Amino acid sequence: MKESTKKVLKIVIISCSILIILGLSVFGIFKYIEYKKIQDNINSVYDIYNDSNRNEIITDFNNTVGTPVESETDEDKYLNAIGTLEIPSINFKDIVVEGTDQAALAQGIGLFEHSNILEGNVCLAGHNTYRFLANLKNVQEGDIIKYSSALGNKEYKITTIKQIQETDWSMLEDTEDNRITIITCVRNRPELRLCVQAIENI
Repeated sequence: MKESTKKVLKIVIISCSILIILGLSVFGIFKYIEYKKIQDNINSVYDIYNDSNRNEIITDFNNTVGTPVESETDEDKYLNAIGTLEIPSINFKDIVVEGTDQAALAQGIGLFEHSNILEGNVCLAGHNTYRFLANLKNVQEGDIIKYSSALGNKEYKITTIKQIQETDWSMLEDTEDNRITIITCVRNRPELRLCVQAIENI
């Protein structure tokens, strides 16, 4: 191969490498900005639901139960965040929104339509992704779950961790005691769900 051809190939390879690095850097910056926006959103809602004046603050938002959270979909520009969920043992904290449809679950952890907001069995669902509940499988019995809502705050201790069939709704039934139930998908097992249930820590 001629020396001039080698030089041209070297320049092309270096140029392509620089373009790839620049492209990845720009992509990384945009992803960081998106992540930062999500975290700021979560933190602002978290502050509201843990504020001693939260009832007054929530009332300011058009007298709705919940605070507006910007949605990624055009159909639902804003969703109502009704609370926050925190699991310290897996370093998880996110907002809780009404409903378990795709628009809701794209924004946070969804409260099942039939579920109570605070008393009885609070039933939640979320995607098994890094942004949401991918690490739920790492919790252990005795771990603490913290839940804050428009109606109050509760702390729970995990008592049950098990896989259930996707058609099994028994863990979502109402209870006389106060508990929280969290359900997510099991990776590569579409017929199964991971179910974590915790009893109020009194």
